[in-house]
Amino acid sequence: MYTYASSYISGFEKVVEAILKSQIKDVVIVKHLDGLVVYKTKLEFSRLQMSCFNNTYQVLAMSPTDMKLAYDDALRKFASKIELNLTGIADNVNFAKYKFFKILPFDGNTPTAINFDIVKNLENQIKQGLNLKVEFKRHDLDVVLLRRREGWLFVLFKLTYNRITEKKLDKGALRPELCNIMAWIADLRSTDIIIDPFCGYGSIPKEIVKHFDYNMMFASDTDAGLIEKLKNEFKKNKKNLFIKQRDALNLEYFETGFFDRIVTDPPWNMYNSQDGDFSIFYDKMLTEFQRILKPGGIGVILMGNVKDFEKALAEKKFELTEKYHILVNGKKANIYKIVRI
Repeated sequence: MYTYASSYISGFEKVVEAILKSQIKDVVIVKHLDGLVVYKTKLEFSRLQMSCFNNTYQVLAMSPTDMKLAYDDALRKFASKIELNLTGIADNVNFAKYKFFKILPFDGNTPTAINFDIVKNLENQIKQGLNLKVEFKRHDLDVVLLRRREGWLFVLFKLTYNRITEKKLDKGALRPELCNIMAWIADLRSTDIIIDPFCGYGSIPKEIVKHFDYNMMFASDTDAGLIEKLKNEFKKNKKNLFIKQRDALNLEYFETGFFDRIVTDPPWNMYNSQDGDFSIFYDKMLTEFQRILKPGGIGVILMGNVKDFEKALAEKKFELTEKYHILVNGKKANIYKIVRI
């Protein structure tokens, strides 16, 4: 079996375990830390379709460590005696294409400097076992030395290099991994009619169209420019995605109980350039959501303005079944799963 470690947005431990068990029939979860899950499977990396993860690595070694030690001291103690498990790496990496690697040390989420003489033993094992060369400036492959605050040291061979960076995202757009997890929380079915009434750049609809089965998907927003841009991206759309400029506070176009699911990221502190008491805004929004959702229908809502939203939610016909505390671009936020009563 291969041993992988995958990083994800902290706060979704239960969701990630459910996704793993649903998607990988033989999965064995070895260790679960905050935002990092270690698991085993017979599947090669190319057969893992796990869009909820930030990055995935093959685990070469892992060991408990004394967090009272300085990083270099902990690494020295670890690296001098550890034997890397390089079995199966060639199944997941094209070594005909990639020849150079670099060791990247991390203490928690922070890159750190080390004395590289400490890791010569690890470097030599990788060079000899995988026929690679060390190259600091123009390397193809990353080997990550990660110390976690929970008291574990890992040697991880990075397998993912296509992750979207923050620089490539439009300002205000959600990461695809977050949208993927929101869709999982919504428990989408192939018969569902879904709406994102605050679609913005279309992050949520794009992820649903790409990775999930559904009946129909509606995406709307008040911003005409963003709607036009999204329409252009889906000119040849054959996946029942309907994009239109609409106000989420007035969805009279749709009959009562039309939707099975709402998955959305409403504004946290401004709407149509208007500031004010957002509990009033959320009251109007949830009134409309209450009308268009079927009884038993599910809403999954990302929200940073927790106080105003929860005040409005308490007065509506919804049952709050799940709540996840996360960070979005460094800001505290919650994801709410609500069910129409």
